Amino acid sequence: MVNVYCVKWGTKYDRSFVENLKTSIEKHFTIEHKFICFTDKPEKDYDIPVTHPELRGVWHKLSLFQFTGDNLFFDLDIKINGDINFLADRFDTFTCIDSTPWKIHKLDRLEYRNDTLINTSIMRWTDNRKVFDNFLKKRDLYLRLYKGIDRYIYNEDIKYKTFQGTAISSWQEGIEDNTIVLHNQKYA
Repeated sequence: MVNVYCVKWGTKYDRSFVENLKTSIEKHFTIEHKFICFTDKPEKDYDIPVTHPELRGVWHKLSLFQFTGDNLFFDLDIKINGDINFLADRFDTFTCIDSTPWKIHKLDRLEYRNDTLINTSIMRWTDNRKVFDNFLKKRDLYLRLYKGIDRYIYNEDIKYKTFQGTAISSWQEGIEDNTIVLHNQKYA
C-alpha cells in the first residue's frame, strides 16, 4: 500500500485542486494506494489535520517526513497526463525532481543565491523522520535561512536521488503534454 499525500494549507489553492489531483491519481496510478490530504481545514474523509500548525506554506511538506511507509507526495499544481506507476519503483532513498532542465540558464547565479537544483513538487520516501527531527532542532534558523524546503534539502546535505527519465517536466520548459507537468511557480 502506497500513501499518496498532498498538502492544502491556506487559501492559495481552492479545494478543486485537491479533487483534480485525487481524480488524476486514481486514473493514472494503478498501484494500491491511499490518498491523503494534509490540511489546515479538514473537510473530507481522506483529510488529516496538519501536525505542526506553527509551520506555514511549503514547510508542511517537510513535516510529512514524520510518516513512514511507502510514501509519495504531489504538489497541487501539477497535471498528470499518463501512467505514473514508475514513481513507485523504489522507496529506499528519498527521491525528488532534478530541476536543472528549467534552471540551466540560472546556473551562474546559483552559487551565491543559496538556491537549488532540486524540486519537491513530487517526492518519494519510506523513512525520513531524521530529516524532519533535525529540522525541528533548528527550525527558527532554517525558516530564516531558506525560502523553502527545496533549498533546505539541497543545502543541508540531505541524501537524495532524483527521478530518472523524461516523464516529468515543468511548464517553464515550454512542455505541456508530458506524463507529468509541474506548474511550479505558475500560480505565484
